[in-house]
Amino acid sequence: MVKREPVLESTMEKLGLTVPEAAELCSLGQTSIYKAVREGRLRIRKYGTRTIIMRAELASFLENLPLKPERPDK
Repeated sequence: MVKREPVLESTMEKLGLTVPEAAELCSLGQTSIYKAVREGRLRIRKYGTRTIIMRAELASFLENLPLKPERPDK
């Protein structure tokens, strides 16, 4: 018998992420993710008790983070 992979995982990336997945994907801690949500800088979706972060929302959040100022040459 051939073992099949789940269709969604084999054809495309997940659209929604859990907080731990989002934190790992963007190299931030879960506390930082929850802080951004509290401050209204990162939008989430709720399905029952489940917190879902859409990939597009996470990308937008990261793109809107401030740029590091360049250091002047001495």
